Amino acid sequence: MIKITKEDVIWNYAGSILNLGMNVIILPFVLRILSTEELGLWYVFGSISALVSLLDFGFSPSIMRNIIYAWSGADKLNKEGTPEMGANMRPNYSLMVNLIYASKRIYLIIATLAGLLLLFLGTPYIHSLVNYDVNKYLFAWLIYSIAVFLNLYYSYWNPLLKGIGAIKEANQVQVISRVIYLVLTILGLSLGGGILWLSIMYLVSGLLLRIISKFLFERISNIRDYYKNDTDYSSNIKELLKTIWPNAKKQGLVTVGAWLITKSTTLLTSYFYGLDETAQLGLSLQLYGFIGGFSGLLFNSYAPEIISLKLGGNFVRFKKLFARTIFIQWIVSIMGCLAVVIVGPFALKIIGANSSLLPRPILIILGIILILEWNHSTFATLITLTNRVPFLASSLISGVGIVFLSLLMAKFTDLGVLGLILSQGIVQIMYNNWYWPRMVCIENETNIYQLAKYGLIDVFIIVRRILS
Repeated sequence: MIKITKEDVIWNYAGSILNLGMNVIILPFVLRILSTEELGLWYVFGSISALVSLLDFGFSPSIMRNIIYAWSGADKLNKEGTPEMGANMRPNYSLMVNLIYASKRIYLIIATLAGLLLLFLGTPYIHSLVNYDVNKYLFAWLIYSIAVFLNLYYSYWNPLLKGIGAIKEANQVQVISRVIYLVLTILGLSLGGGILWLSIMYLVSGLLLRIISKFLFERISNIRDYYKNDTDYSSNIKELLKTIWPNAKKQGLVTVGAWLITKSTTLLTSYFYGLDETAQLGLSLQLYGFIGGFSGLLFNSYAPEIISLKLGGNFVRFKKLFARTIFIQWIVSIMGCLAVVIVGPFALKIIGANSSLLPRPILIILGIILILEWNHSTFATLITLTNRVPFLASSLISGVGIVFLSLLMAKFTDLGVLGLILSQGIVQIMYNNWYWPRMVCIENETNIYQLAKYGLIDVFIIVRRILS
């Protein structure tokens, strides 16, 4: 059974803070050096790459989830629901090797399709947005596209590493790659590297992260000894893909819905309102994105143990651990969003930024919508850890609904970016914001009040231990 230690949690915070915060850390340099138009273009780069990354189609979380099962001793994988565990709960290396070979084949196809889409569809759109130094920006886009291709192709190694409970090692890799990224990016920007240098560093740091993850996974799991006969394992890949595909397909379509819900606003803003407005929205979403990612770190740290506890039938520990993680998320997300609203505008003035955040009233509305989004997303993630994806239809319907309502807002109102933001909030509060937390509570015989109570008591005990 997987056991997450305090050291794992500490390293997860260190790695994730660097991963989430690297763009925030370099933000003062970006804001001082890049013009508003260039910053808006950089956010468009990110939104387009997020769109083609949807081709991952749910395989990344599926791979991590199934590696957890195999490492915990599963005899075989199920298309839906948690599998039966072996009597000794020792790693099933044969199953793990099959998963690795399947991952390689899947991600070669995914990365190739993504690269073609970026070059043949993304390039004309980028060209349409810029009116000067076209060749420079298109070359930066080419480097960025290559980075997305390579990062997608090797992206399964980090989920594999986390799936065997090597949280500390997975995040040590994050720290190494992100520190190198930060140092070289700040140096390059200071020397006038601009968007081109940001693209190059995105390529270098992503490759470094995945190469080291592969090395550590093979060393910690001792899987190399089981690579001896490739042909035997390769013959089982097709059957394994049939098992993984149903839920991976659902998860992938959910990811499409998630992109429509959270990322489409940036592209719609660039289309309707230009790069200046896009820069404001992108900067606001970037800061809030750091808060959202940071607030969910404790849950992500303990996710392998949480599902392992449920598999092992330890429901008391399962509930208490989940209560701790979700309560911390609530506190951190609320306090963090308040900090962005109150401190953010003054901080940008101090560093002499060329761009600004959204107006404060709009920023507050966006923060409330995102807090509700992060909350139900964590409950939904807990559901997927049990190898179920019941929210496929609601995710796709909500995503399409948000885009449709956004188009109506842009066409028939004068609300501007606020109209696009409100579209997300209106659609999500109608169903997703409340339904999935309610479902988790019913299935696990608990409620929001009980989770808050357990979480508060747990946090109080931890604080008392620290103070004493």
